[in-house]
Amino acid sequence: MVRFKNRYILIQVKSEKNLKLTAAELADTLKKSAHKFYGDFGLASVNNLNVKLFYDKRKLAIVRISHGPHRFITSILPLINKAGKELAQLRVLYVGATIRQCKKFVLNYNNNVLRKIIGTFNSEAETKEFIEEVTNSLDN
Repeated sequence: MVRFKNRYILIQVKSEKNLKLTAAELADTLKKSAHKFYGDFGLASVNNLNVKLFYDKRKLAIVRISHGPHRFITSILPLINKAGKELAQLRVLYVGATIRQCKKFVLNYNNNVLRKIIGTFNSEAETKEFIEEVTNSLDN
């Protein structure tokens, strides 16, 4: 018996406006785009697509899909310019075999982004103030 393999795609949603997007809208957008670019075959192959996690504050999503058709989704993501009803840009950050690997990547990604931001500050006081703001926003 053969095991059914899945792939988990970590997606970043970028928008100029404050985008209000739900997991269901994101899944619907991906399915419609697969149908647009790959026809009925593409729609049938991504039918089991499921948005497992959606981090609304950071606009990151983890999408589960079968092993073969994950290539359809990763190839059409740069071509999608609308998420829901608003303009947005979708970007693949990582493709992994487990959710755990994706969560590890998110932690490393966030640490790298924070290091880049902290590196731009001129004084230690600015750095401490920024760290306090970030920790306070995580508590709320």
